[in-house]
Amino acid sequence: MPTSRPAIDLVRYWSEEEFAESQSVWDELRGRSVADPLFMAWDWQWLWWQHHRDLMGGSLAIVACYAGGELVGLAPFYLHTATHRGRVRASRLELIGSTFRDGRGVFSEYLDIIVDRDRAAEACAAIAGHLLADRRWDGLVVGNTPTTGPAAQMIRHHFAQGCLVREIDPLESHVVELPRGFASYLGTLSGSMRRKLWNQRSKLVDPVLVVAGPDQIHGVFHQIDAFHLRRWNSPQYVGAARAFHFALAPMLLKRGALRLSTLYSAGTPIAVMYNVRLGETEYNLQSGFDPERSTGLSPGYLHFGYCMEAACHEGVQRFDLLAGEGRFRQYKRDFNSTEVPLITFQVIRARRLKFLYSVYTIVAGGSWRLRRSRRPDSMLMEAQ
Repeated sequence: MPTSRPAIDLVRYWSEEEFAESQSVWDELRGRSVADPLFMAWDWQWLWWQHHRDLMGGSLAIVACYAGGELVGLAPFYLHTATHRGRVRASRLELIGSTFRDGRGVFSEYLDIIVDRDRAAEACAAIAGHLLADRRWDGLVVGNTPTTGPAAQMIRHHFAQGCLVREIDPLESHVVELPRGFASYLGTLSGSMRRKLWNQRSKLVDPVLVVAGPDQIHGVFHQIDAFHLRRWNSPQYVGAARAFHFALAPMLLKRGALRLSTLYSAGTPIAVMYNVRLGETEYNLQSGFDPERSTGLSPGYLHFGYCMEAACHEGVQRFDLLAGEGRFRQYKRDFNSTEVPLITFQVIRARRLKFLYSVYTIVAGGSWRLRRSRRPDSMLMEAQ
């Protein structure tokens, strides 16, 4: 006879101390969920909070639910004060990793709640009930979340009654499904793309791909900044972003997940790439190239080619280019990628905010207008 599972019998907020000490239970639950292994891992979430807490002026509001003493759900929110439509201040619950329409923070994707996949509906209902009973918040934001994930289902099923729910700022991440061999992948691409990823290697002089060790991490980040200054007139790693990634990269290296590399030609760096490999997926967080070397050559694409070839050889099945566009176009489609839709949910509960957005709807033409979202320009470099 199958043993009946205990019902969810405890739902409560975690303290900061519990969050700090939760790595093992957090990641164990994430392994039983569909939550993303990078952006929803304890490492990313904890470091993001540490480097944005003062910036956002917030306090933790992580909802944890248990069944018979076992952790079965986590909703990692924080509570802070936000300004709506440029004039009305109100309290907002927002997922850790998100700074809704505020470009100061480190950009995160695939944000979600973390629920045991076998108890998803039950855990979502318990988390929603706990949040709705908390009268401290006027609005709630779940940013850059998968359109069919647990958070999306929770918002649609449990917050529509009594709240105004907006689905806004659509994004698409771009995922490349890698075959076993790099030659097979090249065969799926257009002729021009094969030239950029492969044929142009003949134009390089003594090409070398160097993967950074512990003593080289900061130097590679500085090189990304140097390329970024030449192309975008501003460095990439400043403020919270600098502190966050300088703390995250050594942690990833210790886990064997960091793929921070530089492509050299004739002893000179021509492209850099900040990747993270977890399981069968490699994520491209940042890439950059020397714009002065891009005449008749595509250093960024060549670097992608070297990294994707290594990924194929080492058994990686997905190369995730994440969201965002290039400077002039959506270059990620060149890789024969599959688009994964993301959406941001804005839940409005306070009456005054509902009225404000109702007026905005009328002024805007009678319907909610979806604003095409993109990663901040400072997070992007077109793969020239």
